[in-house]
Amino acid sequence: FWFEPNSLLQLLVAGDMASKGMPRSRKWFSGLCGVILVAFLGSMLTRCRLGERIVESLPESRLPGRICVVPRNGWHKSISQIDGAISNLMSWNGQGPVPRALEPGCWLLPCSEDMALSIARLQGELRAAGWKLLTSDPEVLMRLGNKVNFRTYSEAQGLLEHLPKHYSSHRTAQYPCILKVAEGCYGHGVHIVNSTEDVLAITKGDGFGSSWLLQELIAGTVEYSTSLLVVDGKILDAITVRYVYDRAAYVWPRAEELSRATLGEAPASHLAVMSKFLTGYSGICNFNYKIDRDRHIKIFEINIRVGADLACDACRSRASVFFNKLVSLP
Repeated sequence: FWFEPNSLLQLLVAGDMASKGMPRSRKWFSGLCGVILVAFLGSMLTRCRLGERIVESLPESRLPGRICVVPRNGWHKSISQIDGAISNLMSWNGQGPVPRALEPGCWLLPCSEDMALSIARLQGELRAAGWKLLTSDPEVLMRLGNKVNFRTYSEAQGLLEHLPKHYSSHRTAQYPCILKVAEGCYGHGVHIVNSTEDVLAITKGDGFGSSWLLQELIAGTVEYSTSLLVVDGKILDAITVRYVYDRAAYVWPRAEELSRATLGEAPASHLAVMSKFLTGYSGICNFNYKIDRDRHIKIFEINIRVGADLACDACRSRASVFFNKLVSLP
């Protein structure tokens, strides 16, 4: 239940227009009703805003949710619209004592790579504290979540055709291309570079090939993000969000988003490719990719966590189906 100030103004204007031509007594009565209505709606608006502040300020032991997404990063308003039982209010960052589950059967999900690794490493303690988890061995997460390791793993599995072309040296790269740090998320540490000098200026000449990765820039205004629910390498559900940006060469979020749409289902051919990377993986992850001129997918990265596409952008009712499949797992 929510009223905005503009809505109140529209109600008053409509009432004023409707009162024109009325007898004075009826105008007076209409005006009184308007004052009462504004006072009532203003009171409700204050209560709604106050209620929102109260929820956000509850002690962690009283936070609502069958699913807690951690660490807290500002997603709560969006993610709670999927289902009132999903929250992003717990401030635990993977350090210090393991928190107890907020209620029996409450799930704990990561929304950062560091948290995904913390949950995997502490899964024994977290389960003992009452949490339900869907996670993998830390080694599996490291081979997918670290961008250099991901490229190495893809090569070992014969899957490089599904990734942008890799440049082993900044001297032989075809510019412009993409330079990205091995460990980073939400566009941090990813750059479009136009020369060897650009690469050296960013990397300081250190860690190229181990801490940094150089790859082909796949141009195009359309990008896809597919979130997957995976158990032991088997995909149980998938949601794909298609984004359209204002330029063909960009690094998100340094581009203007023109539109987004939740697709009805991910193409079977795309899921077949993605499943090849997921041997031994359990958890929620997302694939960011574009489709090249030959209609093949080119995967930029795999995020081993809940992504903003699922938490904030995907159709809320569709995301609810996705999370309810998680909750139904034993």
